[in-house]
Amino acid sequence: MCFTGAVLGQTPSTAYAIDAYPLGGKEQLDQVLETQLTLPKTLLTSQFETASVAYFDVDSSGKAVNIKVEKAINNALRNEIKRMFGFLRFARTQNVYGDPYVLNFKFNTDKYDHYFKQKSKFNFKKPLPADSSFIVYSKADRSPEYYRNGEEGLEEFIRSQMEYPRTAVERSIEGTVVLEFIVETNGYITDLKIKQNVGGGCGEEALRVMKQTKWLPAISNNKFVRYKTTYPITFNLRNRSRDNSSSQMGQ
Repeated sequence: MCFTGAVLGQTPSTAYAIDAYPLGGKEQLDQVLETQLTLPKTLLTSQFETASVAYFDVDSSGKAVNIKVEKAINNALRNEIKRMFGFLRFARTQNVYGDPYVLNFKFNTDKYDHYFKQKSKFNFKKPLPADSSFIVYSKADRSPEYYRNGEEGLEEFIRSQMEYPRTAVERSIEGTVVLEFIVETNGYITDLKIKQNVGGGCGEEALRVMKQTKWLPAISNNKFVRYKTTYPITFNLRNRSRDNSSSQMGQ
């Protein structure tokens, strides 16, 4: 499926709509759509291509409100697009006249099939319902954990995937990058960002690897819930192997 993120330019139906900029940019928008979007079965024909446009306001917390989706082929698609806004926050731009913000979505068969196949590789047992309130927890009855052997498995995965950035090696840069993200109810992560960086490309490399991880979601009141956590990845030149970094778990 092809996704178009922040719109650049106006649309005929709302001439004064303002370009929408999700926090985290197009990369964050793509991450949400790739891991959270589920298209209605009525759209999943052998070959399809469709486009929709959403107009909305942004409240003081950056949340999209008063969402209106146009050009959606049915209510199921319209509702799914609206649901995606629950995972996003937006930067408020100067809006003297109260014009709406606008964001375009384009979907096609090939890209959606690719995302579907990727998600189908991770199917954990789901004995509990998922909380649909979009509340983000920082405490829960059970915190999220890496889906394969917990903390030890995550450390092993990061060590196997991380490549010590060449610039960091050349400049002898070491230190700990702290990442912040939300573990969603389906085990994928969103809102991934650098909370503490050390430079030399270490932050970007930490983001690249962490984006690939999958988790068992947090549980609160017998439901899977969204959960915000942090994770430190330590880059240590003495311990690197095959230009790889060391890592350690953090909450």
